[in-house]
Amino acid sequence: MTTDHSGAAGLTSVLEDLERTIDLGERLGLRDELTQVRDVLAQASHRRRLAPESTVAALLGATGSGKSSLANALTGAEVSRTARTRPTTTQPLAVVPDTVHEATELLDWLDISRRVSIGGGWELGEATVLVDLPDIDSDEPAHRDIAERMAGKVDVLVWVLDPEKYADGVVHRDFLIPMAAHAEVMVVALNQVDRLDLEGRDAVAADLRRILDREGLNSVPVVPVSARTGEGVETLARTVASVASDRLASARSLVAHARRAAKELGDRTGLVVPAPPAAGGPRPPAPQAPQLQQSVTTLRRAAAGVAGIDVVAQAVEGSDRHRARPRVGWFWLRWIERLRRDPLRALHLGAGRRSSAAGESDDHSDGAAVRAVVDISSLPPAGPAATGNLRSAAHVYAQAACSGLPDDLAAQAVFRSDERADGLAVPLDRAVSAVDYEIWRRPAWWAAANLLQWVTALTALVGALWLVAIRVLEDYLLLITVDVPRWGRVPWPTILLLGGLMIGLLLAGLGTLLARLQARRHSRRIARLLRRATDEVIDAEVIEPLRAEVRGWVELAQTLGRITRRDTTALTF
Repeated sequence: MTTDHSGAAGLTSVLEDLERTIDLGERLGLRDELTQVRDVLAQASHRRRLAPESTVAALLGATGSGKSSLANALTGAEVSRTARTRPTTTQPLAVVPDTVHEATELLDWLDISRRVSIGGGWELGEATVLVDLPDIDSDEPAHRDIAERMAGKVDVLVWVLDPEKYADGVVHRDFLIPMAAHAEVMVVALNQVDRLDLEGRDAVAADLRRILDREGLNSVPVVPVSARTGEGVETLARTVASVASDRLASARSLVAHARRAAKELGDRTGLVVPAPPAAGGPRPPAPQAPQLQQSVTTLRRAAAGVAGIDVVAQAVEGSDRHRARPRVGWFWLRWIERLRRDPLRALHLGAGRRSSAAGESDDHSDGAAVRAVVDISSLPPAGPAATGNLRSAAHVYAQAACSGLPDDLAAQAVFRSDERADGLAVPLDRAVSAVDYEIWRRPAWWAAANLLQWVTALTALVGALWLVAIRVLEDYLLLITVDVPRWGRVPWPTILLLGGLMIGLLLAGLGTLLARLQARRHSRRIARLLRRATDEVIDAEVIEPLRAEVRGWVELAQTLGRITRRDTTALTF
């Protein structure tokens, strides 16, 4: 029964995480950093589709390691040219047993044009294709490019080393160490051991084992072999066959490529960090909730200062008193108030009015209002101190919110947040303009106070006209002597005149006091609405974008951590 290679080592979930990595990275502004991840994802898509039951094992090594001779020894035929001159292999050569089906399209994708088909026994596995690659340290750049490209596409990597160059820096530094994630699909063949005596062979093999263990390749098998004498060839063939026999080598190789790409992306961004050593260096502290909350409070307070909430609140109070005086003020002086300008309207605020659907009456039961949003108010621009305070508060908040990110990413996120904070003046002004200041509201007691003022005014007017009529009749027309009704010794016309004036003045004073208290209460309510509006601007323009960015980096770090199966830096927000 054939095992579905797509499920090896969680390949499907790894590829899903790669797709998520690309999506997150693009949203976070990564571009060139995602190139390798995209290449691995595209490679995985092609490889899973092409000959999924076949395994491609490649021989890689430095000049003179004997790859071609070993390829001949493994196949039991002269499939690769050997000579003393180097290099002998300039193009990849694929050895395809007749038991491998549908390998043509796979080899076309690998761009291997030289192919040799063999029959008979095949100790490497009936579904294994062997590829002999050019030298990885060739003086010809094209040869090395081919080897590097093929190393990233084949399923099983067989590194051919020789006793003289087994510790070569090119092999270890440029290939083995960077490809440590491929340890599960990697085999090391120590070739040309026939040139060593038994003691020397053991010493070289032990030293090679030590080097590989130090490089994190402790699970990679080392097989001493001699292509010339045939010693160890069968053991090497069985080892390679063991890696490829369960049809999972391809999936393991793809997972290894994904891990390598994820690790390199993590290293470039600083998101994926190994578990700290015993004497580990300091890490950026995660943002503490009290510190972060304090910075948010400071930021919102600074935004309220730039928006001029105190100025607007005072204007609301003044506007209420201005609108109240013509209705509750002394009847005989209220006209003076109409000559003054409404403080709120002077700021081009409070243009909201009730909709026609709500009715024209001020006493409509639901009290609904439709806001007429003014694009820009006439508020005086915030001074340098208030603007600088806002920028400083936004910067402090961004630093606190990003303290769990790597230094470079935190600096970039803080810079972007500072740029957003620099453009807050207009959104804050629009938010202030959009608030419903409820200037359409007229308290019911205003109408009662107005009625009483009219009554007292009419009373005083009746008394005044009565007195004038008496004076005219008695002193000017000399018609009659008027017997004026009295209350005690005080004539009623005088009572009406003085009583109307005094009671009206008293009611005006009381009404003005009540209107002032109501205006102050209304001002505090509007100030709360204004702070809520400016808080929403801060949330939308500064806090939420930065929070989303930090969450994106955290999720990307977690995704890379899942792919690489390594600890990720604890990031909180």
